[in-house]
Amino acid sequence: MTKIKIFLISVFLISFFLRFYKIGEYPTLLWDEAAIGYNAYSLIETGKDEYGQTLPIIFKSFGDYKPGFYIYLAVPFIKLFGLTTTATRLPSVILGSLLPILIYFLIKEINQKAHKTAIIAAIITIINPYSIHFSRGAWETNILTFELVLASYFFFKYVNKKINKYLLFSAVTFGLTLFTYQAGKMISLFLIIILFLLNLNIVNKKNLKSLFLNFVLPLFIFSLPIIYGLFFSSNANRLKVISLFSYPRSTEETNTIINESSQLDYNIFHNHLSFFGRNVLLRYFNHFSPKFLAFEGDWQNPRNSASYIGVILYPSLIFLIIGIFFALSRRKIDKINLFFFLWLLVAPIPAALTRDTVQAVRTMSFSIPLIYFISLGIYVVVNRYKNIFICSLIILAYSISFIYYSDLYLNHMVKKSPDDFLYGYQQSMDYLIKNQNKFKNIIMSDYYGQAYIYYLFYSKYPPQRYQQQAKLTESSSGDTGKVEQIDNIKFTTPDYSLIKTQPNTLAIFNYNEIYRQSIDKSDSFKDFLPLSPINNISTFYAYQN
Repeated sequence: MTKIKIFLISVFLISFFLRFYKIGEYPTLLWDEAAIGYNAYSLIETGKDEYGQTLPIIFKSFGDYKPGFYIYLAVPFIKLFGLTTTATRLPSVILGSLLPILIYFLIKEINQKAHKTAIIAAIITIINPYSIHFSRGAWETNILTFELVLASYFFFKYVNKKINKYLLFSAVTFGLTLFTYQAGKMISLFLIIILFLLNLNIVNKKNLKSLFLNFVLPLFIFSLPIIYGLFFSSNANRLKVISLFSYPRSTEETNTIINESSQLDYNIFHNHLSFFGRNVLLRYFNHFSPKFLAFEGDWQNPRNSASYIGVILYPSLIFLIIGIFFALSRRKIDKINLFFFLWLLVAPIPAALTRDTVQAVRTMSFSIPLIYFISLGIYVVVNRYKNIFICSLIILAYSISFIYYSDLYLNHMVKKSPDDFLYGYQQSMDYLIKNQNKFKNIIMSDYYGQAYIYYLFYSKYPPQRYQQQAKLTESSSGDTGKVEQIDNIKFTTPDYSLIKTQPNTLAIFNYNEIYRQSIDKSDSFKDFLPLSPINNISTFYAYQN
């Protein structure tokens, strides 16, 4: 066995260990993961989703219309291991563990001389917080990132070998991104444009038929259901909800600006174009800030990154700057440097057009060019100084930073933000399922949202039975809807003043509801059983009448 094979096998094993360790326990299962798992389970049992739709490609779920590729990926694992957190997350764990190897091959395929940079990139990917975080959960964005790297690899393979099957493989992989994650529709288009711009030599009269049959036509076929969904169904509702352009400046703010100056001043300097332009640019450049990259990560959505650290390790910020500077300072920019630089520029665009000021999920493909330039920066420093002390210092810096990140991830992340990680749903559902036959009425807090899907997931509720009563109440705001009742279980805010007068009732409160109803200040609080202790509190309490 050659050294490089031993290296790549070692890369996969280490990467898999870091992503699989305690995967069934940590972090807590999020509602989208539970929805993916239960819908896969429903497909196995009935061939239909939770609403009784036969083999859909877009799943209604909470009314957010999830692209279904991850759900189908989860089917064999849930069939083999049962409906568990581990089985639901395994597709992401496996593809996330293969990503370092795929990045190695992509870099080598673009430039055979970049062998050492490719090796460094594989190692950096193993310990990259961005990759670890989204590989340890059932995140569609992690699958999308893998697909984008794979599609790019096949495209460059075609450019180098001129074998049509690689072009077809690239088109099919790009096509799958459309059914993997919403952001895939935009980032895939950008990446395809970049690939063709960098390889214009393949676009010629002799090659047009091959390009059409093996790339354009397959992509068009994949796009047809998406196009139909956008124009003739509710699939676009979620896009409207998260779009930045669905949230114009309020009338009150507009009047305030006009009163501060004049209507003419407003029309010239503060019109809607400048308002949206400023907000798009703010969101775009937030992803390039050191705050996002190294020090805080996704500060608006704490569940999308570990606490007190960004999406790359601290030493990587230095090497990222070195790598980008080196790549762009060359008299002639190499194709590989230009490819990853253009990818770096377009990756934040899908997130910049949405309502969140920063969004690690929608920009996960951003991690790929980041890893490349970090690796290039390390190679430049090591190659320039060729000093064992410098190499040892880099290894030490990364070791300390990774140990620190591991501590933050395993010991602090969920404890710092239990609400963001929906901590306590599993413990509450375990208690509810164990005791549900003892009570006539059950009220389960829906404070975190989508409580019903946890009940379906942890009880392994028979899909045939649920499909007969599945009813999603649409939200008036156009965002995700909610299921209000399954059998005798109501998913809503428990009202203690009413429940204490209703015999044979079990109610599970979120601690925020306990505080808002001032239950914690009454003598009755001693009758409440803490279900999910964390940080000297319990996120859920049970009350039996």
